[in-house]
Amino acid sequence: MNKTAVITTAMAGAAFLGASFLLRRQQEHRVARYSTVIPIITPIIDFRVAEMVLEAMEHLPSDDVTVVLHTQGGCVMSCVMIADGLRKFASSTAIVPYMAISGGTLIALSARRLEMGRNAALSAVDPIFSGVRVKYMPEDSKDSTVLTAREYTRAIEEYLGTTLAARQGPSPPANLVDKAMERFMGDHRPHEWPISMAEVGQLGIPVASAPERWASLVDEYRRRWWP
Repeated sequence: MNKTAVITTAMAGAAFLGASFLLRRQQEHRVARYSTVIPIITPIIDFRVAEMVLEAMEHLPSDDVTVVLHTQGGCVMSCVMIADGLRKFASSTAIVPYMAISGGTLIALSARRLEMGRNAALSAVDPIFSGVRVKYMPEDSKDSTVLTAREYTRAIEEYLGTTLAARQGPSPPANLVDKAMERFMGDHRPHEWPISMAEVGQLGIPVASAPERWASLVDEYRRRWWP
């Protein structure tokens, strides 16, 4: 497995547009791609998932997109590519009925509008390498894999900074910017520790309540496609 693939954000969830769902329902997805709603409901966002999501984005009939997220996160490259694609839409909404952990959080924050269920959670986005948070790796290590992992941390921190700047508005209080950066980079808390809708709002990121129908949609796909 290459370094990009193994440097992943941590995971905790389930749902639709997962690898097994993609493989079994690929034709349905190709028909559904002309809808402005793209479900990203999968335990892990890997290259295959990113490929299908980007394909769907490329063929949308308008400059409007809604992504429904239910995921543990996954490969850094795959999550960033989806987030980049989302940023390019004039109108974009990320809906999190239950959870969008790690790389899922990075995608959710990249939309121009964020909606969360009443019990939904985001999390920190700092990278994890072979099960270890990069922040805990030896700072004086010269090992090439550790150095590469640290490159990912610096890149994610910069990417998160630009994402939060877009979400928090043109001139948020400096202490609020710092607080949001610390929270989403996982300072002082475990990587997967939940960030509630109320806390997201307190960090200066506009967030609205997601209509119940989106949770029902996730529930239906979980019943149909997950053992």
